[in-house]
Amino acid sequence: MTKPTRIAVVTGGSRGLGLVIARVLGGRGFGVVIGGRDAGVLAAAAHALSRHGPAVVPVAGDITDASVRAALIDAARELGGLDVLVNNASELGAIGPLPAFDAPRFGRLVAANVSAPMMLTQLAVPLLTERQGLIVNITSDAATAAYPGWGEYGASKAALELLTRTLAAELRDLRVSAVLVDPGDMQTRMQQEAFPGDDITDRPLPEVTMPFWNWLFDREPDAVCGQRFAAQREDAQWLQ
Repeated sequence: MTKPTRIAVVTGGSRGLGLVIARVLGGRGFGVVIGGRDAGVLAAAAHALSRHGPAVVPVAGDITDASVRAALIDAARELGGLDVLVNNASELGAIGPLPAFDAPRFGRLVAANVSAPMMLTQLAVPLLTERQGLIVNITSDAATAAYPGWGEYGASKAALELLTRTLAAELRDLRVSAVLVDPGDMQTRMQQEAFPGDDITDRPLPEVTMPFWNWLFDREPDAVCGQRFAAQREDAQWLQ
């Protein structure tokens, strides 16, 4: 395994958007640590990614598990450090109206979509500080729009957005940057879970976001710190 000079951690990196982000990073010479819950799917993804970059390390398990988060950061440390952390792993939960609000279900969404990325970030900050690194938190338009049935998921992403903006302000003096990225609607397993039985082939594949990721990883992290980007918008700030 070639020793990479730059290293990234991508949670939810075994399929969909996370796999695309990991492929972009690998193609740019990053060693990539990818996380995912399904060990078999994760191993296949790591094998495929090994053709695109100098090093790929899979870490299987649920991101809400503290030992899994520690293993992700330990793997980055063993590769040599950490330049980019992508908190992509997320959970949709059941779509349903708020009058039927389910507190245990919402607690699971908060654990997966808010607490886990924040606690992983806590572990990553010392390594990111050494490299003046970048934290990328994946959000959704559901965080800013009141879509019927999406209240619980949207609330979890809205919480992640506020925490990310605060984190960006708090870490700026350490030269560690944090950004939010809304990737837009895509053909992914999560999207299909949101619309069971529907044909979602009218949505683009996650590869549509590749130009954005290449643009973002070309930027100096402190030049984008605290910003929110829409990866698919034709009039998006990053295209100008």
